[in-house]
Amino acid sequence: MAVVRQLIQNVWQKHKDVLLWALGGGVNTVLTYGLYLAFNLVLAYSIAYPASSLIGIVLAYFYNSLVVFNSPLSYKKFALFPLVYLVQYLLSLGLLAAFVQFLKMSETWAPLAVLIIVTPLTYLLSKLILKGKVTP
Repeated sequence: MAVVRQLIQNVWQKHKDVLLWALGGGVNTVLTYGLYLAFNLVLAYSIAYPASSLIGIVLAYFYNSLVVFNSPLSYKKFALFPLVYLVQYLLSLGLLAAFVQFLKMSETWAPLAVLIIVTPLTYLLSKLILKGKVTP
């Protein structure tokens, strides 16, 4: 049991930022979806979705700044942070089209391949904006 505990401690120490980022991303996704469902009770989906997405981005900024990267809040970083999601979205669209149209990948599996590529980039861009560096 001590070996397992030591292994977990080693993984936590080496990859704390990534693990906290993934955990926060999962929680933020659930919260944002919950907000969408609540907003959609009184608003059209075309308003509920962007409203909940914007709130999710704001929550991600604060969580990633304060918890994941221990970075001071600033207006500049707050203004730049949504670029992470813009880059993620545009890259995802391009990769998805390339995988399906040129590589003839299944429309079912192509989004998973895109996710595998884009997720680490999202982490690195978040870290770059919030900490000013991408080195571990």
